[in-house]
Amino acid sequence: MTRAAIVHAHGPFVGARPFRAQDRRHFLGRSSETEELVRSWSRHRLTVLHGDNGVGKTSLVRAGAVPTLTDRGSTVLPQGELRFDPGFPAAILPGQNPYSRALLALWSPSEFPTHGPGTSISDYLRTHESTDRQGLPRPVFAVLDQTELLLRRSVAPEPVRRDFLDELFTAVEHRTDLHLLLTVRTQHLDELRRLVEKREVDHAEVRLTPFAPGTATDVVARALALAGSRTAARDADLLVDQTRTARDAGPRPGPPKDTVEPALLQFLGRALWERASESGAALVPDADSEVDRLLTERLAGVLAEVADEHLVSPEVPYAWLRAVAGAGPRGVGRPACEDPDSELTPGVVHALEDRHLVTANRDGSAYLLRHPKLAGPLASLSPFARGPSTPSGPDPLEAARAAHTRGETALAAEHARRGLGDRPVPNPRERALLTALLGDLAFERGDHLAAAAHYADAARQREAVGDGAAVSRLLVAEARNRLMAGERSAGLTGVAAAEGRVHADPSLRAGIGQVLWLAGQGSSALDVLEGAMVGGGGITEARRTRGEIRAEQRGTSGKGRN
Repeated sequence: MTRAAIVHAHGPFVGARPFRAQDRRHFLGRSSETEELVRSWSRHRLTVLHGDNGVGKTSLVRAGAVPTLTDRGSTVLPQGELRFDPGFPAAILPGQNPYSRALLALWSPSEFPTHGPGTSISDYLRTHESTDRQGLPRPVFAVLDQTELLLRRSVAPEPVRRDFLDELFTAVEHRTDLHLLLTVRTQHLDELRRLVEKREVDHAEVRLTPFAPGTATDVVARALALAGSRTAARDADLLVDQTRTARDAGPRPGPPKDTVEPALLQFLGRALWERASESGAALVPDADSEVDRLLTERLAGVLAEVADEHLVSPEVPYAWLRAVAGAGPRGVGRPACEDPDSELTPGVVHALEDRHLVTANRDGSAYLLRHPKLAGPLASLSPFARGPSTPSGPDPLEAARAAHTRGETALAAEHARRGLGDRPVPNPRERALLTALLGDLAFERGDHLAAAAHYADAARQREAVGDGAAVSRLLVAEARNRLMAGERSAGLTGVAAAEGRVHADPSLRAGIGQVLWLAGQGSSALDVLEGAMVGGGGITEARRTRGEIRAEQRGTSGKGRN
């Protein structure tokens, strides 16, 4: 393939990331799987799409099923990864499940955080329902991608994760218009089944498997042809052969695999495409050693990325990955990544798993190399090498939010602190969010004075740029922590200042009502909560809190205050 034949800068390969809706032109070879998934998703209230990591579940959803449903005029809620958002501090409505709040932020990005927080999943669906010409509820299609995040033992705390799934499955039971799709790795399927089987809801399972060699060759040939290649058929044969053959320690290849992993195909295809774009050489070089060298460079970049995200030396993921490769089909047991004194945390291992470098065996007792093709390149890799396109480090805010969502609170705090110390200094909004995130972490561990200080600092930063709505939220979060730390006067002053700023933000009103109740002002709290329920956005938490206050006032409830 010559330089003249390369007509698209990014080429037909997406690399390590999943396909998105805008990539559907190059999302090939999955038409029957797309039809099966759309059919199941449309017919059943709950559908579980499962397969090994890297087989293409997220791509099938985002580039296959979702665009198909959208083309038919169906209502499909936005998709993405769950992320805790410090834009709505956790201390405002701590009774709401943080994963529920993250899901509603994902489903309604234009509404969050001024509307949506404080609302249950069922209430959200009720307030966003629509009807067809006959007055019947229109189906709403929703996705929870990468459900294994909520099933991993290392993501804490377990009751919070279980309560979220319970709330989600309750919504599926009660909202007949909701059609929910869960994607999960097969290794976690049995655990998910046990949760689903407790529910009275019809559900189906769809399994996604790797490509057969012939399908993979056809996919690559068609993608290359779309990109303008004049040698698409030849290059496709060579590329697929490369993904199926592996050299471990010796020069002779082992027997070819009888399947082709989509993740490896995209990873290697993107690397070869970029190499051909720069050099004008053939897409697949004649020398197998050149392919291995290219994969070695890519592995160096991935390991550096994982090390940066988890603030460890590249030697940590590198040494463990070498051990996994050396163990062959036996794999490496879990205890190596569960030693509290080791830098090899479960988070590092999960990061390598998420990047399709390792996979767990069926019972989850050991990890194996995901692709035998990677064994040779890994053997020649230096732990301190960095790929040429490796960024200097992750975005501090996104890295902190991701770690917080995974339950890695110490890592989240360190990313936030480092982000605040960066040079150049982060912009005011990012700085305020990093500071508020530190407030959330302090609140969750019960350090209320530290939380109040962080929230107050973030409020000053927001005030400086004129973001009044964000200031109000931070004042409420600070007030709750002042009260919980015994600083009653400061807490009441803060909530009064916030109350004077609130307009059409029902979730914030619900939070103010809770803080007033905490301060012993039940009647005032009820007045504020009634206003929150008129707005609707915070109705669930407002309704729950109002009921508890009334029960306390009647003397019939033994419950404590929030």
